[in-house]
Amino acid sequence: MKITEIKIDDSQTGYYWLQIYVKNQKDAFALRQQILQDQEIRERLHKAIKDNQKIVTTSSVPMEIIIHNIVIEKLESILNGT
Repeated sequence: MKITEIKIDDSQTGYYWLQIYVKNQKDAFALRQQILQDQEIRERLHKAIKDNQKIVTTSSVPMEIIIHNIVIEKLESILNGT
């Protein structure tokens, strides 16, 4: 799939619309689905990071803190694409 153009439209309502131009309707629907799935994955990663941070701040077990800090580091790496 090749994106041929991206326009930003100011609708005068405070919202901005992205118009992404692709070759055909099939590509457009596939791109839309991919964007929504990526957003859902990012939200789940953020939640998992917060949940692990909560465990780290409330735990008194050193090994548990170490393990959850490693998990946090890995999740952040996935989220940042590094």
